[in-house]
Amino acid sequence: MKDIDFWKNIQEKLKAELHVFLMIVAESSKSSPGRAGFKMVVSSDGSLAGTIGGGIMEHNLVEECRSYINSNRSVSLVKKLYHNKTSGGEKSGLICGGTQTIIIKSLVRDDLRFIFNVIDSYENLEGGTLKIDNSRIVFDDTKFRDNKIIFNYESDDKWIYHENSGFPDTIYVIGGGHVGLAVSKIMSLLDFYVITIDSRKDVPTMTNNVCSDKKLVIPYEDVGDNLIESDKTYAAVVTHGHDTDLTALNSIINKKLKYIGLMGSKRKIKNVFDQLIKRGIKPELLKRVYTPIGLGIGAESPEEIAVSIAAEIIQVKHESKGPPQTLKSLIDR
Repeated sequence: MKDIDFWKNIQEKLKAELHVFLMIVAESSKSSPGRAGFKMVVSSDGSLAGTIGGGIMEHNLVEECRSYINSNRSVSLVKKLYHNKTSGGEKSGLICGGTQTIIIKSLVRDDLRFIFNVIDSYENLEGGTLKIDNSRIVFDDTKFRDNKIIFNYESDDKWIYHENSGFPDTIYVIGGGHVGLAVSKIMSLLDFYVITIDSRKDVPTMTNNVCSDKKLVIPYEDVGDNLIESDKTYAAVVTHGHDTDLTALNSIINKKLKYIGLMGSKRKIKNVFDQLIKRGIKPELLKRVYTPIGLGIGAESPEEIAVSIAAEIIQVKHESKGPPQTLKSLIDR
């Protein structure tokens, strides 16, 4: 579920004056299935949305929230669970090892204002900070630090949780052909905000692309001017030709993005890089480009190529892969 849809779900429940309980993983360690930032909501109509890691742990906490609903109880608490039968603290029921700290907070209709601010921030691709403590939950347009999440706990009555929020993982799929369509589909399934761009009008694969959150028909030299720079922004250059790849890459190469990928054969890519260097692009910038795009899984069809691109982006998102080295020899000549 996309973050914005999660918050819209809460908005609908609060507008309907239902009891709503929000659970957030504040911190986790080792093999804990729920990572910091995972969220789940339990509503009095019986519906659930999101996840805090699944399994018996999640089931038990959902039932705990439902007990609060049945007793008409408001809560604001922190639970530290141990995924180990032999640990000294409260057991989660899991045996995977590690710990998981979960905030449970009841929401009321008065919280609609902060929910509106969160949704508005996502819709406008603007960042902000979600702030929760024992007495309140707010969202504002400030950004606190490079860390995505900060959780400080002193006691059950004195704790604070901060999370950079309001700006989704966003991918610019530059090229609206068959590969662009396939990439748009799979990245949407991965809960990315998808913006697909093509310079051509009336391209069937653009017209039939219902997975993109936004579609732009603009010259490729203008892509950089329509792109938001952030550590949550990714770009996949998969246009229909050599010249358009060159133009698109030239437009975004100076931008501060988490990932830039370029599709093509090594021969074509070498030609593109050579021309960019002649235009004054520094070789160091080209070393940032993941190319040939995607993991080397022998992909051939547009759908297989899209899977390889998505897998590489997931690696980069979780910082399990360093700067690309595939074409280093083509630059350091």
